[in-house]
Amino acid sequence: MKIVKNLTEFYHTLVNNEKLLRLLYYIPMDPSDDPLDPLKMDVSQLPEKDHILSKLIVIGDQTNDLAPETHCRICLYTGPRMPQKNYVKSQNQYMDNPYSSTQHYIFDIYTPVSITPIDFRLDWLGEILNELLFQESIEEFGDLRFHSGLPIPNVPQDFIGYRWIYSMSSGQLPTGYRL
Repeated sequence: MKIVKNLTEFYHTLVNNEKLLRLLYYIPMDPSDDPLDPLKMDVSQLPEKDHILSKLIVIGDQTNDLAPETHCRICLYTGPRMPQKNYVKSQNQYMDNPYSSTQHYIFDIYTPVSITPIDFRLDWLGEILNELLFQESIEEFGDLRFHSGLPIPNVPQDFIGYRWIYSMSSGQLPTGYRL
């Protein structure tokens, strides 16, 4: 199990991507207001960058401080962990494998409702998230698989949200068991 390592890698991948940070930080005023405009300052170059990053990408499901006039947010946290199933022919059924499991990682994206009709920001952020997690250059995420995506039903007022769930298999060696 490398849950903390994986969460750390996910977090660093997200906070080090300027395109994602711009989409999270810059709220459009109208359809011509492009968050990727080179005339806008990179979020990583802003003087209060650490404070901004702590509000844009959060480890854990924290939404109580969201205000629609401020920014979008991605919350990253672990979901269910389930043993993998193996088919046991002698018993003609699937059984849990105690040495292999699947861990779910959840990425909740929240955007103010007001910007959805302007540039489809919620969907744009989802596309960038997928691109980042499935880059060929990131070997650590080699076993990562898309599991599901669904709208988040209970979101803060004036926000919409979408939950992206990914799964990663992991195994462990048996300890204390001898034949």
